[in-house]
Order: sequence, then C-alpha cells, then structure tokens
Amino acid sequence: MRLLDEVVEVRPGASAIARRTTRAGDFYFQGHFPGQPIVPAVILVELIAQAGGLAVAAPAPGAPALSIRMHVAALGPFKFPGSATAGDVLEARARVVGTVGALHKIEGDVTAGGRVVAAGAVTLARV
Repeated sequence: MRLLDEVVEVRPGASAIARRTTRAGDFYFQGHFPGQPIVPAVILVELIAQAGGLAVAAPAPGAPALSIRMHVAALGPFKFPGSATAGDVLEARARVVGTVGALHKIEGDVTAGGRVVAAGAVTLARV
C-alpha cells in the first residue's frame, strides 16, 4: 500500500520528506475509532518507513534508477506524543542513520500541523 501523496524532498542515501493528507474515507479510520477517527500508530510508522525507503532507493545524481524492494526488518523504539485525525496533513521526515549490508536504519518523525505525532526508528532490509 502506498500511503505517501507527495514527495517534498529526497537526498539520495541520506534523507527524505514526504506528505499525506488524511481523508475521512481512508481505510484505516474504519473502526479506529467510531465517531472519533484517529490515524493508527502503525500507519504513522509506515509513513516513516516509506519515506526512509525513498531515501535509501533514490539514485545518486547521474546514476541510473534501480528497482529496489525493501521490507521492514525491525522497529523501535517509537513514541506517539500526539494524534492525527481526518483532514490532517501528515509530514514524514526520515533520515538514513546507518547501513550494514542490506540493512538500513532509518530514524524519523511524523508531524500534523507542526505537532509531532510519532517519532522513532525502523530498519529496512533490501530484498
């Protein structure tokens, strides 16, 4: 599932910033929670993972683009100091902080209206 709507900035191998505007009809609001839709924490984590994947997979200037598949290999720690609801613009910022072989450690955060709603680390593995 692709969650990102807009790629704001990519620094190949280093960082990425991307956005998603939440909509009342988004699948993850079904049952989370009736009458008070809140973006689930796992979606916020996935936004960081997807932005981090962009940073890892983006080709260096002048280099050919490659098709790189990745999956989440490890999570955490994460904190969720706020919440996001339908209509919020979520901005995911991801930084590549380490690479060992096919593993890439990403640290990042997600903000909604300038408020941090998630922050933590995810490790991506190239498949």
